[in-house]
Amino acid sequence: MSIILSRLLIILALLLTLTMPGKLFAEEEEGEQVEKEPLMYYEIEPNILTFYQGTGKKIGYVVVQINLAVRGQENYDLVELHVPLIQDNLIDFFNKQDKSVIQPFNEREKLRLQAQASVEAVLQEELGKDVIENLLFTNYVFQ
Repeated sequence: MSIILSRLLIILALLLTLTMPGKLFAEEEEGEQVEKEPLMYYEIEPNILTFYQGTGKKIGYVVVQINLAVRGQENYDLVELHVPLIQDNLIDFFNKQDKSVIQPFNEREKLRLQAQASVEAVLQEELGKDVIENLLFTNYVFQ
């Protein structure tokens, strides 16, 4: 009986030895993970309203509600501080577009990415760092 008990203890010790390094390694990996700051959304108010180049003598207008995704309170505060600069940049950006870009639905994602790049560039120039993670059109109306 003691032989069986000693063999069981040896097997149990081996199993514990084999599983422990995995748990210790997993704890190290968890400790190494950098906690990301929470994602926050800043709504640009009022909505961006501007004219765009139509065909011939016609001028159209576009109204866009925009939210900026930022990480952490510090970046949120920086966006809030620089809203006039962001609004001016977005108005200028949409004003330079023409009907062939503003109206088609299949151009919307490309337009959104270009608007995001435009805002990122102006904030990078002003602040010297990347502040926004994403720019979202939450409402988009044109005529």
